Amino acid sequence: MDDPGVPRPPGPGSIHLRSPSLTSREWVLVAGAGIASVALGWWVTANPGLLRLGIPLTPPTMAGGLGVAAVVVAVLLGPGFALGLLVALVYLNFSDVLVRSFGFPSILQLMALPILISAWTHHGPGLSRRIVGEPLTWLLAAYTLVLLLSITWALEPGLAERRFADIVKALVLYVLLVALVTSPRRARIAVWTMVGVGGFLGAVGILRLTMGVWPALAGLARVKRAHLYGDVFGDRLAGPLGDPNYFAQILLILVPLALFLTWEEKALRNRLTAVLSLGLIVSAAVLTYSRGGALALALVVGASFLAQGVQWRRIVLGGLAVAMGASLLVPSGFRERLTTMGQFLPDEAVLTETDSSFEERMVLMGAAWEMLADNSMLGVGAGNYTARFGEYAERFGSVALDYRDPDDVRYPHSLYLEVGAETGALGLLVFLAALLTAFVGLHRARDSFVRTGYRATGALARALQISLAGYLVSSFFLHGDFERYLWLLLGMAGALHAMSRMEAEAALGVRHGR
Repeated sequence: MDDPGVPRPPGPGSIHLRSPSLTSREWVLVAGAGIASVALGWWVTANPGLLRLGIPLTPPTMAGGLGVAAVVVAVLLGPGFALGLLVALVYLNFSDVLVRSFGFPSILQLMALPILISAWTHHGPGLSRRIVGEPLTWLLAAYTLVLLLSITWALEPGLAERRFADIVKALVLYVLLVALVTSPRRARIAVWTMVGVGGFLGAVGILRLTMGVWPALAGLARVKRAHLYGDVFGDRLAGPLGDPNYFAQILLILVPLALFLTWEEKALRNRLTAVLSLGLIVSAAVLTYSRGGALALALVVGASFLAQGVQWRRIVLGGLAVAMGASLLVPSGFRERLTTMGQFLPDEAVLTETDSSFEERMVLMGAAWEMLADNSMLGVGAGNYTARFGEYAERFGSVALDYRDPDDVRYPHSLYLEVGAETGALGLLVFLAALLTAFVGLHRARDSFVRTGYRATGALARALQISLAGYLVSSFFLHGDFERYLWLLLGMAGALHAMSRMEAEAALGVRHGR
């Protein structure tokens, strides 16, 4: 909850900064958005012919159609509901789950237009200026343009086109978030939805992994039998993404946000809900057995307490105490897996073969570095790392090509090496500039909110900085799959900066009598 702050006169475009603590009605909106997204996906799953031609007019499909119509109406009438639904669908990965399992069209694409209409009609004049006035918007658009241009020099244009299409979808997500998150209260709705969905995924994943229940939600609580340590394999929680390492990545970025809610919410029930969600998120992250995730998790927890004003010595001592206590509770496989970090830090991909050696990983990263060195300005083309891997791997005189089928898709196991190899120095510099702009924008937004008396909103900007840092640290070990979660954080960063910028412009206009 924000401090009262200094009273301010209303002005054109004012965002009306006020206490962002959610009201009972807004709690219903947040919960309703999450339930609606689950119900929508579940209903479509139960009716495989629904989104194809020749839909049978049966009572279940007619009732489901009315339900979808009700969701669309709720989106058009309530931007808060639209925001919660958007964030829930993204974090639950519902579109990909349904596309992967049943070949359905993307629900996110179907809902994008109603959500945009809702944002436009409820925002009024100034929406376009809010979006195009953000430097981050232009940098992300420039990066998208680089990917588009890379199609012309890519060895396999089809791969580049698919990569470009994925980034266009991520850019649309960014724009929708900047358009919808127009007040601290809306930002709180988005954060609560993210944390709540994370707690839900953690709960169903833990139940499925430990008790074998929730079979109907198997698409949201997937389990992979994958490498743990040495020649030992075991079950690892993979969530809706189907990969334990990426699931750990999207869970760990929720930890600073859950801690923010724990510290800033005034109502006891809200704080208890945040603590429960935090426990489920951390527990699920441990059950992914991700080493890179564990490293980034330790970083975001330490940074969150440090930002809260806790002395680093106490953080270290507290961390050691927690680690000693947790060692008695966490699975033995997790402890054994962490001991292998002395050999190498990057977390391994989930492979079907038993050999996922350090040598293969170094070849995959080394091939990306060689691609960047040979194609320093423009790279080999978006998505074309795998198409050019064979010719570069041979330079190492390695048996890396024998690890898997030569036709398998290869990845460099690092987002930054992937961007550099595929788009060269041009794409890498634009990409890094966008990340830096997001950090600077959040820092400026935090200073602006704190200066005007809205401390909690400033604390939210700081928590988002830590979440973004956690994602980027884990991305040293993971390539750019499921990058929409990064763009979700970028959308929140752009929204908070736009919020502080437009409020400052409105206040300046009032002082000058405009």
